[in-house]
Amino acid sequence: MKVTMFRLGAFASILLLIALLASLSITAPSLAAGKPKTATPTSPAAPTPTPPTGISGGFKTSGAKILNPSNGEFIIAGVNWFGFETRDSLAHGLWAVDYQIMINNIKAFGFNTIRIPYSNEMWRTNPVPNNDSGCPACVGKHSRDILGLIVNYAGSVGLHVILDNHRADAGNSAQQNGLWYTTGAGAVTEQMWIADWLSVQQWAHGIPQTMGSTDTITVNYFASDGFPTILGYDLRNEPHTPARSAYLSGSTWGSGDGIDPAVNPNPNPFTPACVAASSCHDWRLAAERAGTTILGDASARGWDLPLIFVEGIGEYPSDGGDPVNGPYDGTWWGGDLQGVNGNSTNPGAPVLLNVGGNATALGAAVNDKVIYSAHDYGPSLFVQPWFNASTCYKSGCGASSLADVWKKHWAYINLSGGINPTWPGHPSYPWGNTGHTAVSQAPVWVGEFGTANTAADLYNTTRGSQGQWYTDMENFINSSYTRTAANDPGFALTSIQWSYWAINANDASLAILASDWFSLANPDKIYTHLCTIQRAPIGATCTGTLPAPY
Repeated sequence: MKVTMFRLGAFASILLLIALLASLSITAPSLAAGKPKTATPTSPAAPTPTPPTGISGGFKTSGAKILNPSNGEFIIAGVNWFGFETRDSLAHGLWAVDYQIMINNIKAFGFNTIRIPYSNEMWRTNPVPNNDSGCPACVGKHSRDILGLIVNYAGSVGLHVILDNHRADAGNSAQQNGLWYTTGAGAVTEQMWIADWLSVQQWAHGIPQTMGSTDTITVNYFASDGFPTILGYDLRNEPHTPARSAYLSGSTWGSGDGIDPAVNPNPNPFTPACVAASSCHDWRLAAERAGTTILGDASARGWDLPLIFVEGIGEYPSDGGDPVNGPYDGTWWGGDLQGVNGNSTNPGAPVLLNVGGNATALGAAVNDKVIYSAHDYGPSLFVQPWFNASTCYKSGCGASSLADVWKKHWAYINLSGGINPTWPGHPSYPWGNTGHTAVSQAPVWVGEFGTANTAADLYNTTRGSQGQWYTDMENFINSSYTRTAANDPGFALTSIQWSYWAINANDASLAILASDWFSLANPDKIYTHLCTIQRAPIGATCTGTLPAPY
């Protein structure tokens, strides 16, 4: 189900695509990979009724941390549950188990947040899915109402939700063109994409939507902890430039869309001429248009401002290169955030949001709602250059230090003073162009990472292996909570947010659940590995010890 590619040559791309397609599992439950059953998890107590009111203010950021409305720290320790973005228009597994059982187990396995992907096609057509026989309450309901049941029940047991616009048309993985809009027959324009986000926000506040069919399930805004159930919105899954395509034909970062970043790297995002035609390519400016519009709509309605999650792209011009001619420095789709700071030949471009705006004027600046998101995977998906016989963990340990790779592409944003955008030829960055003051640090959310279920996929001392990457990633995250001599990457991280891909049994290569959609495919994945980076008060009790990084 999860397909992410590095920028490849034609022959290598074809080989990788064949291998990946062979590994994908389709939606039929009968084809889910068989796994040994494990002990039945203990179900949580009956849900606390959702309070009619809660604490105002919404979630916000402070430095590298997320704070709840009571100003206590909240760390996302989440899991992805996919399906609404596919042609099923339904969270997968509901052919086998009830949604309440799924959510109870997500909580019992120690996760506090569910990232739920969806497509614009699902949102707009709101069909009646067919593949939900294991969920009596779902049968005959439309997709948005089933999503409403899931969100409401998750909130009632103290879990939170991030909604992820995974793609425009229903299908698997990221959008084929790498953009946040599509063209041609059945196109979803940028204007439609933003309008759908406003519809999602209204729905999240209990306002029934009418596209496709009118909703009958009213979404409860507050969870049982008195905080908003929905933390915020992941604007688009994995913007990227497709393989064998010119960088400027895909999703870029800071290229300006006709506004020369050398002259103004921080423009009003609504001013590029391409906006009206839905033909832009600068993802950073598109994220600002969407986020600013969402915040403006919330403010106009007197609502809390939500968190806005902005993923990276797939590649960025190298230091000394440029958007037209390259060379380019690539990583996983959605995983390259180098453009926030830029480099000596490419001005930096942090995501800066306002409370509403248009091409004429912007509303008040907002500096506490942006979460940067990166996706990261191991060599089982693709053997990136840093996976080799010299791969090591700690910063400075060698040319293939995983800590240095992660710091370069996304983790630097989390460090104190890590955000420091360049503007070559100028003494300081023009934050004030959009009414902002300087930002020096922001939260980072690893929105997707995952591994298979053999012992070697979880931990391996072979350098450059899947198991080395996975255990090292867990130690890297854990160092941001409790830094030890063993897990120290060589710099001080703070409260890395994360969501594992995926709970789904039908992700044969990365699943948490076994083929019965109830038991664990490999208990060690939870009770030795992920339990270490889960956070109280929700979190599984470890029965094993996470190995040290290698």
